[in-house]
Amino acid sequence: MATIFTREVTFRSMADAARGASLVAQVVKYYKEAVGVDIQVQRAISGSPLRVRYVAQLDSLDKWRVDSATVAQDPAFQKLLGEMAPLVDASRTCDELWAV
Repeated sequence: MATIFTREVTFRSMADAARGASLVAQVVKYYKEAVGVDIQVQRAISGSPLRVRYVAQLDSLDKWRVDSATVAQDPAFQKLLGEMAPLVDASRTCDELWAV
């Protein structure tokens, strides 16, 4: 059974969203290079324009667990998170896993 992972991130302001655009692209590139996961970035066309959603389809929940552990231990990824953290409203970040 495949697993869909989504993470919705809300930037604090339009200026932060503009600054964060290059970081979003770097996160997508990082995941492709580090763990071979293709991430689609979705932007809201209704509601808050400050939202960005990452969506990835993985082969299984086990794949998600392994990739998450790998990424969490990588200083390069931690640096990306550190750069993005001040731009994001962490209270409005939401992760979901879906079975398909």
